[in-house]
Amino acid sequence: MSAQIKEATPDMELFAAGCNAWAQLEFDTFLPSNSDDLTEFTKIAVGQTLQKPVSRLAYTLIQNHDKFLIAGYFPDPTMAPRAASFVMRANGDSLRPIGSSVFEISTSKGGAVNTDKMYAQKPVKQIAALDTGFVLLYEDGTVATMGDARFPQVLGRMISKDEPAEELFTLLDLDTLGDPVQHITACGYTAAALTESGSVYIWGQHPQSRAKELPFFPGLSRFPNYTEIGGGKDIADIALGETHGIALTKQGDVYVIGNNESGQLGIPSVMSVRTWTKLEFSPPQNAVVTGVAAGPHTSFMLLSSSLAAN
Repeated sequence: MSAQIKEATPDMELFAAGCNAWAQLEFDTFLPSNSDDLTEFTKIAVGQTLQKPVSRLAYTLIQNHDKFLIAGYFPDPTMAPRAASFVMRANGDSLRPIGSSVFEISTSKGGAVNTDKMYAQKPVKQIAALDTGFVLLYEDGTVATMGDARFPQVLGRMISKDEPAEELFTLLDLDTLGDPVQHITACGYTAAALTESGSVYIWGQHPQSRAKELPFFPGLSRFPNYTEIGGGKDIADIALGETHGIALTKQGDVYVIGNNESGQLGIPSVMSVRTWTKLEFSPPQNAVVTGVAAGPHTSFMLLSSSLAAN
């Protein structure tokens, strides 16, 4: 007895905009080889169970089932699972979970790489990296940071002898909200926390290398500040790049802010926007945006047709 097996139809799509200098947005045949930066959101990958991409300066990794799709400069494809599991500072220091509250931390000094274990106070849900530090989201909705004492603003908390920059300590401004954090994102010198109610809090500093330019994020300071998006809409997801951000509202609208030099906002002919701006994007028929992601100079939207059908 036999039964005909119906071939699975990909029901997830990934759209991207931004820097393509390393061909880091070129998957399969969706884009011609050596194409320019994408100044509008363009479909770059499809799959059954696409995860959010891990996008770094020269490559992008996407997990689909138990396989990884790779674009850009990534010499050893066998290292994709490991590369997707860690976060990295600008100096090469990295943090990789090896348990719910145990991490492998690698530091570079004098040309040598030292690896050690780091233990968190409680189970960790998510990790993110700034250029000069790390951000951890605990399972209970609290957030902690650690990093370089020379850049205190990116840590989102007071630095003292009892709570040094180089050790993990909780951000009290978020802890006292009464609204647990469900998601964190960080890149460059800026970090953000998304609470369960859909509120976004951002902290950090304007990059010193862009001191002559206006700040890309309004009201940026060393402590988490509430950020209004779309006139106060509840946010479902948010991601930060080096100097830009992308957010998805619970109503399904997408907003962007910041630098657009590589087209990462998906708005052609605009160099930057200093306020959260609604993106004019029409999803394909029977598809909805379910999540957003960002690399240093790239932005992504994950779409699902199966959710739209429900």
